[in-house]
Amino acid sequence: MIEPVEVERVEREKAEVVLLRSVKRGAEHPLELCCSHRSEADQLAFAVRSIDLLPRRLDFALSATQEGLVVRGETESALDSPVEILRSVYGDAVRIGTPTIRYRRGPVVQEPHMGVRVMCSTEHFYSVRDDMESRDAVILDALVATHHGVLRVTVPLARLMGYSQYVARLTSGSARDVIWFSHYAPVVQPPPRPAA
Repeated sequence: MIEPVEVERVEREKAEVVLLRSVKRGAEHPLELCCSHRSEADQLAFAVRSIDLLPRRLDFALSATQEGLVVRGETESALDSPVEILRSVYGDAVRIGTPTIRYRRGPVVQEPHMGVRVMCSTEHFYSVRDDMESRDAVILDALVATHHGVLRVTVPLARLMGYSQYVARLTSGSARDVIWFSHYAPVVQPPPRPAA
């Protein structure tokens, strides 16, 4: 995990740098990715400029670091908007890192769990349910009606990456899913140690 610069204003080589803290205090943003500029030597300056370009929203937070702009999001889709804006402004010059999961490390390692609601046609319901069970989901509600089914679960984020695209393929585009952060819980299998 990249540690952000945690100051609101700092003097750095005679240039005032304004950094943005998360708009929503206490917000959980269990995913992060780092964006950098391919041809800039000063990634912190790139990150600060980029923060000014991006909207202020509750589902993601921005931090300027020496490595570049860190975007933290509540869900994968929350990362899409800032990434699209950066790509539209910088084109191929912006390097977008791979989203990583933010585990809580301590005496007990904890991982983020997400709430998911999927509504799909009845013909796809059992495939969706079986897939969620294979992802170690805890099924909270399952309702099958004549024309559609609704499934509500919690599932470890590590088992959910790329799910929206997957469920669209699984159901031939008939499913509608909503994903949100639910809670942190101890992991059964510890995540890999970050590289030193």
